[in-house]
Amino acid sequence: MKPLFLHLFKDVAIYGTGDIVLRAASFITLPIYTRIFTPEDYGIWSFVITVIGLLNAILILGGDSAYARFFFEAKTLHERQLVTSTWLGFLALWSGGVVILCLPFKGFFSLWSFRTDQHGVLFILALAAAPISLINAMCGQVLRNQFRAWLFTALNILTTVLIIGCSLYAAVILDLGLVGVLGGALFAAAIMLPVRLWTARAMLRPAFSAQVLRNLLAFGVPLVPTSLAYWIFASSDRIVLGKLSTLDQLGLYAVANGATSVLGIVNSAFGQAWSPHAIRVYEEQSEVAPAFFGQVMTYILVGFGLLCVGITTFAHELLMVLSTAAFYPAALAIGPLALGFIAYASTQVTAAGISLTKKTKFFAIYSWMAALLNLWLNVLFVPRWGMMAASWTTAISYTFLTIAYLVTSQRLWPVAYEKRRMVAAVGLTFAFTVTVPWFPKMTLMGGMIFKIIYCLSYVALLFALQVLDKREWTVLHSLLWRRTSLVDIAK
Repeated sequence: MKPLFLHLFKDVAIYGTGDIVLRAASFITLPIYTRIFTPEDYGIWSFVITVIGLLNAILILGGDSAYARFFFEAKTLHERQLVTSTWLGFLALWSGGVVILCLPFKGFFSLWSFRTDQHGVLFILALAAAPISLINAMCGQVLRNQFRAWLFTALNILTTVLIIGCSLYAAVILDLGLVGVLGGALFAAAIMLPVRLWTARAMLRPAFSAQVLRNLLAFGVPLVPTSLAYWIFASSDRIVLGKLSTLDQLGLYAVANGATSVLGIVNSAFGQAWSPHAIRVYEEQSEVAPAFFGQVMTYILVGFGLLCVGITTFAHELLMVLSTAAFYPAALAIGPLALGFIAYASTQVTAAGISLTKKTKFFAIYSWMAALLNLWLNVLFVPRWGMMAASWTTAISYTFLTIAYLVTSQRLWPVAYEKRRMVAAVGLTFAFTVTVPWFPKMTLMGGMIFKIIYCLSYVALLFALQVLDKREWTVLHSLLWRRTSLVDIAK
């Protein structure tokens, strides 16, 4: 399994490097926006992009997962070109048509969301960007499937720089406020569209297959309820906060989510690298795949556990850098959200058996169960506890989801999990995360020293309980020195 880990870690490193640059660039906007916008303005912006996220979850029709699955199932260049051209052509017509139908209802969307129709232009801009962003994303998926990680990363960086630059110019220099933020994002996406299509040109030709489209939709459409369910327990908390709590609480919650985006860097990088590797290993090296997936799961729990404890421990200091005092209370929501990120990241392995065996109906079943659990808990507790209820509900929902996926996937295609190391990693991470809010008040310097020691204690216990051992040191040493193999990783 040494070459498998080498290639996977190499792509994760490439995607991760790109995402670090992306998030670093995105962090530029957080301290700026929190200074030119109030928590209420920030809440309005978060509400709009959350609603558009729901639309995108419907418009994609599960095509991102379906395309990757059938791309690797196709064995010839001609077949892969046919899959790519058919899906991109259909997606452009479908998404563009739906958005055109939605535009006349901009006033209704604004009135329902904010009890005023004055924010209708925000919905126009966000709606117009939706089909362009979807096509850009699918062109990026083409590069991922071709394992062109460097080009994929470079284009994402360029896109992000353009979005940030255009949005800040429109919002600050032109003094367009939230209209400028969304308008700049639309302008940048439109500029990148021809560039994205050009990079995917090798997989595009004037061809369309109704049978291929039926196959893609048969795989992907059952994932639409899954996408809607994911949206509910990943994003509906913002709508519940906006409707049943206050826009101030929504703004704080949005900032807490932004602070935990460091975990999103790793999750995004891993997900971008993992999906094509996982499918290829399953298709071409089935004899080693179960053990490979099991080891990857251990590394997910340990890696995200380290990030979770670190981000939670230094949450207040992070917000001091990224925002103003009005947003500091958001620190309390970072710990539960970080725990939720761990559970979310683990679904990339726990759901493997369902995806690889094409039993996508289980995605819909379990994701809706988790979504309804999330919605019920939010409606029940958000009116009283605001963002804290939303953050813990997110963690609970993702935990339920990954456990449900794991149980079913093990029946369909068993993974050889490292159970003792997994349980120890999860237990330590949870204990160290939930303890942070009980820290005593300290001076800035004293608190920093105490928190550094606290995080080092977590790492020490990982080794003491043999969650980490000399294998990981060997792998780390190999990666740092750019060796061509990961010695002893499978021993």
